[in-house]
Amino acid sequence: MKELNKTNRLTIVVVAIVLVFVTGLLTLRKPEISYKLSPAQSIELAGDSNSYVSPAKALQIIASADGKTILIDVRNSIAFDKGHLKDAKNIPVRELFFKENLAFFEELDKAGQYALIYGETPQQAIGPYMMLKQTGIDHVLVLNGTYAQLIHSDTGTLTPKACLQNELPMIDTAALRKLTAPVVVEEIPVKKPQPAKKVVIPVKTAPSSGGGC
Repeated sequence: MKELNKTNRLTIVVVAIVLVFVTGLLTLRKPEISYKLSPAQSIELAGDSNSYVSPAKALQIIASADGKTILIDVRNSIAFDKGHLKDAKNIPVRELFFKENLAFFEELDKAGQYALIYGETPQQAIGPYMMLKQTGIDHVLVLNGTYAQLIHSDTGTLTPKACLQNELPMIDTAALRKLTAPVVVEEIPVKKPQPAKKVVIPVKTAPSSGGGC
């Protein structure tokens, strides 16, 4: 009888473990992002010069405005609000794989449109470019230059935010310069003491009696 009870308890434990395992498999969510390139393919991708766009070529793409290439600014929203390229879409690096943004890239890819990734530096843009490529987004280009190179080459491509243009400075720099300017002490000329003039007082003498020797 004791042996039977032990067997029953063991069977219950095994069944419970199996149920937990099966429940875990049924409720396990598949990852939302799947990488389609191997590490070796990713390394080859970094050296693919066909996907790198020079600042001069990027300016030509911007000037053409043919709708075939969409500019993607991966800088943070604060930098984007201060100024960005005309018609650029801001998708910061940390928001790259948000569901709506990933869907946006997939729609571009299906439509045959290219996403041109740019950042403050090439290093900031190359990471998002490679991650998108690894997830199967083929129509992706990356700027092989800096954001400053683009805005200094053609100021017509820069779109500053109006509210930032009209903002008053938080610090009155003119007043600050006055406070921090070195104090100039004017030297007061010191008059040298003049030597006192000698006053000669004439001595009265008694008149002569006119007598001689």
